[in-house]
Amino acid sequence: MKKLLIGIVVVVALGAGAVFYLSSNAGTLVRDGVVEYVPPVIGAPVDLASVDLDAVGGMASLNNMVIHNPVGFKSEHLFKMEQLLVKMDVSLDNLTSDVISISEVRLEGADMIYEIATSGNNVGKIQENIDAYMQSLNLGESEDSEKKFIVDHVYINGTNVSLASDLLAGKDVGFSLPNLHITDIGKRDNGAIASDVIKQIFAAISGSATDVAQSELLKNTVGDIEGAAENVVKDLEDKVVDEVSNKLKGLIPPM
Repeated sequence: MKKLLIGIVVVVALGAGAVFYLSSNAGTLVRDGVVEYVPPVIGAPVDLASVDLDAVGGMASLNNMVIHNPVGFKSEHLFKMEQLLVKMDVSLDNLTSDVISISEVRLEGADMIYEIATSGNNVGKIQENIDAYMQSLNLGESEDSEKKFIVDHVYINGTNVSLASDLLAGKDVGFSLPNLHITDIGKRDNGAIASDVIKQIFAAISGSATDVAQSELLKNTVGDIEGAAENVVKDLEDKVVDEVSNKLKGLIPPM
């Protein structure tokens, strides 16, 4: 179980590459592996319709994938994506190396619900769950027995985010996550263990989403305050007009 990749991207990358040489049902095996082993790692259910593998092109495509929320969050999902692509060298030299090279991970046009609850946010909770899982396995970052990875490029583009929070009082707030390009994961240290790879990717998503979500919440809160202030001023104006009108009526005798 320790050798299965910890997290979505890494599970697929190594698992897909290895089974290219082992089975004609490679896509099904990878799909089953993701659905079985990823939820305990991230602490949330995962649905995955299918996995397509292209051994010649070195591509793995995860199709119609849904990462649901961890316990304590009630929105429909965390991530919903039509396709997640992993590109890597599928030569035996790379796949059997102590440091496996992954050239590109690409996620385009995902649908994300960033939920803020009293216990924190759902992306941050996933990060906590990964940390807890790794600690439960007693895996250290410097452990030589663990497979290591170098990921040249991670692209996360066109992510549409819906903000869910009781602070919004039922209002729909949506925004686009800035495109993310993470480079050279593990390159400086001649490879990163799987937990480091997935943590860096989730950290980038969490940091970007948190910054934008806070900005959107502030914008909406300020808008509510301004709207309330305008209503108060309007009420005061109406009361002053009524009061002045009544005074004038007392001063001006009827015709």
